[in-house]
Amino acid sequence: MLISSKIYRFTFLLSLFSLLLTIACGGGDGDDEPEPTAEGILINEIVASGDDWIELYNALETSKDLSGYTISDSGNEYELPAGTTIAARGFVVLLCNDLGTGLNTNFKLSSSGESVSLKNAAGTLIDQVEFPNLDNGQSYARFPDGADLWQITGVTTQGESNGSDGAPAINSISRSPLVPALNENVVVTAELISTTGVASVKLFHRFNGSAFSEVAMTLQSGTSYTGTIPGMATEGTVEYYVEAVGTNGSSSFKPASAPGNTDDYLLNTDPLPRLVINEFMASNTACCPDTDSGEDEFDDWIEIHNLGATAVNLADMYFSDDKDNPFGDKISDDDAAATTIPAGGYLVFWADGSTSQGPTHLNFSLSADGEDIGLFYIDGRTIDAYTFGAQSENVSWGRTTDGGDTWGAQATPTPGQANQ
Repeated sequence: MLISSKIYRFTFLLSLFSLLLTIACGGGDGDDEPEPTAEGILINEIVASGDDWIELYNALETSKDLSGYTISDSGNEYELPAGTTIAARGFVVLLCNDLGTGLNTNFKLSSSGESVSLKNAAGTLIDQVEFPNLDNGQSYARFPDGADLWQITGVTTQGESNGSDGAPAINSISRSPLVPALNENVVVTAELISTTGVASVKLFHRFNGSAFSEVAMTLQSGTSYTGTIPGMATEGTVEYYVEAVGTNGSSSFKPASAPGNTDDYLLNTDPLPRLVINEFMASNTACCPDTDSGEDEFDDWIEIHNLGATAVNLADMYFSDDKDNPFGDKISDDDAAATTIPAGGYLVFWADGSTSQGPTHLNFSLSADGEDIGLFYIDGRTIDAYTFGAQSENVSWGRTTDGGDTWGAQATPTPGQANQ
């Protein structure tokens, strides 16, 4: 009896240990998605910045009916319509544009990355991909088609073979200084996803529409390449772009559609207008309605005051809620009457994220917890900037004397008028 009891206890403890081990390893009845069941229909390429799409690939030697198959992102699922077929070794492209009809899914993709899943008509998971952050002009693709190797590539191949290898992918380009002066050299930095398979990186630049000049960029630490645009002695516009060339002969560009589209900066010596940020409200719930939408909306606002003796049109100048980024929101030049401040006058801009309501509406709102407000000239030079702290509801913050240096709470807000 004693031996039997010990065997029983040992068997019980062994079973309990096995159960705990199974749960710890995820083998219980959890909510985790099962591993995909190989079927030969695969997610082959993903673009998630700009015009989003997902490409499916048929690795089989026969065509396949995709009727009732579903594609999903992290929170939505879309069923492919009846009659959808994919040819042997062929492709089907699903446009992720929120339309929800035909080969247009009912969702868009997140450029910061997410998970995409493919199920067959029986509801069985047959492929699942978690893609990373993708910039415009980049895709996340299998190399070669249908293989297990995924990589970010700088050239997209919608509805076509990915080939055996991708193009070098440029993650970002930046310049220093951001707002150059005359005769000042500008260093352009290109950050690549990887230096593997990169043959060269080139900087192209031109001044006032002349022919592009080419500069070989130099690898710095990590995946950074730099090149220098020489300073220009006269006013004008400098355009530039970067090309990364792979050892396989493929090229990618930044901006992705270069040289048709480029980055640029303006060299300008205009005297800055005498404009100041005079008053603003960052927590408007019942004061000072914005009626441009056809009904009262209580939006954040910023008042600009013209201290000069002549009228100023703010068209093509910039507002920003980040003083380190002067090129936040470019003021439209569609309506000069709406964006012109008379000498000694005031003009209110609505920080409501609703630029469709007119040229005095900005593409950002203000934080009641505090942040920056900046007004910048057409070339990015600072006209006026102010950093504020936490704000109270329906109380504006402004200069105690119009254009003065002292700021304080305005219990009686006066948008478009002299401060009290």
